[in-house]
Amino acid sequence: MNSALQILGYGAWNGGTLTDNTMYENKGMFFKGNIPVTHKTIEERIGIRTRVVAPQDVRIGTIALENLMDNNDIDPARVKVIIGATNVGDDKFDPGPLIRYPFGIVKDKCPAATAFDLYAGCPGYNVSVELILMLSLTGILQKGDISIVVGAENIHRCKAFKPLNTSNIIFGDDSLATALETTCSLDLPEKDIETRTFQGSLRTDFTNHLAEVIYNLNGKDKIDGIILDNKLGSLPHRVPAIAARLQHCLVQQMHAEQAAEATGFKRLLDMYDSLVDSFAFDINTLGDDPELVKSVALAYIRSGKQRNMVSVYLRPDYSVDVVVHKGGSYQFTRPDKGIVDARTRTHGCFADYIQAVSRDGELFGEMNGKGVFLYATRGARTHMDDLLGGNNLAMQTLDLLIEHQANFAMLPLTLEKVLANGQPDLKKDVVDYLANKMITNIHERGNCSVVCMQRLPYDLAKGALKPDTINGLPINRNLDALRSAKTILTDSVGAGMTRSSFLQRL
Repeated sequence: MNSALQILGYGAWNGGTLTDNTMYENKGMFFKGNIPVTHKTIEERIGIRTRVVAPQDVRIGTIALENLMDNNDIDPARVKVIIGATNVGDDKFDPGPLIRYPFGIVKDKCPAATAFDLYAGCPGYNVSVELILMLSLTGILQKGDISIVVGAENIHRCKAFKPLNTSNIIFGDDSLATALETTCSLDLPEKDIETRTFQGSLRTDFTNHLAEVIYNLNGKDKIDGIILDNKLGSLPHRVPAIAARLQHCLVQQMHAEQAAEATGFKRLLDMYDSLVDSFAFDINTLGDDPELVKSVALAYIRSGKQRNMVSVYLRPDYSVDVVVHKGGSYQFTRPDKGIVDARTRTHGCFADYIQAVSRDGELFGEMNGKGVFLYATRGARTHMDDLLGGNNLAMQTLDLLIEHQANFAMLPLTLEKVLANGQPDLKKDVVDYLANKMITNIHERGNCSVVCMQRLPYDLAKGALKPDTINGLPINRNLDALRSAKTILTDSVGAGMTRSSFLQRL
């Protein structure tokens, strides 16, 4: 297969106020170790110098979508899917789907479009690309169909964290919209896929009850993915995705003995990598059609990427439609060009590392900084090796790595894990890779959550990135060559905990 899916173009919100770290000085904030928060200590610990703060009175996702439609040759009638890859959005009390605001400006011109949110933490854009690839590889999307992913995070407007929580320091506001075009027309033969179903209402401890339902339907057969249409909507029910917590409840039932023995971070990570090896994310569809989540789950099977999937439609009254889809006779064929492969894996045992909680009528985010750091750096090697190895690639054969901009300190440490092969000067290889095979913007924009995966290639194409040095390490030193990169890995990690990557050959 020559090509199935290509990135067609980008649109961006480029407004807001550029602010430096002094906005957090003299607020009574301290890093661990009682280190005062200052412009200098922020840059030393996180690598951030400035960030963009959005105004209070705009929906930045809508602006990004308008910019995409105005500046790219897109026929609205060809738009078939619009996904909102957003965690918090513009209002932390908004139950979603958050895509309804951008979708509202185009829905009359896009009569065939299906719109839904996708909740997978910061990797939400990558997971959306993978999902669109599955739809393209199975003929649900046909040649010429266009899909759009709108990433939007307005963390400052939402006041996502308590005022003195140092997590506030990390984030900037941003929004981009990306159009992808399906470049093939497929009509796959129908093959038998067994289904086992449940319809009913759940107990108050609905996640545990739902895991019991799936276990009774599936037994101990391996599950490759869980996709849940989440109609509860509230922020604590989407950060992390319900599906991630469900995955962990299910693992504790399917692998009770191993789960009881897996104490500590490394043992849990190893157990999930070896026994679970699956993904879990939520969608939140506009409307009330329980068939959409089933069709998405089936696309993963019919693509040949997965064998056994679970789809869940969860209503606000805690009634559910659960389907276990069992297939296995389809074969995955990698396209030669465009988006050629993707991999998403969730470790629900670490779901509480990034979570939204409701306390005394207020909503705030909570982040286990050490835990997130460990997961992002130590979980990278297995994930990347599996994706790249399946495509006869290695880290050194990539032209460009687009890595999630969570915290600058994570970047060299992640590279140490994935590049290590016993070479005598690993540090030198890390410095060279960071400078010449990656692009970096966290020092100027902060952690923009979902959106940084879209912002980085947009800024590269627009000439917005500049060579610089962060904490003694050179960055953005090979921009002319990187603009012509042919083999590109886009990798992100976030709430769930989930890691998702997709591979392009141009």
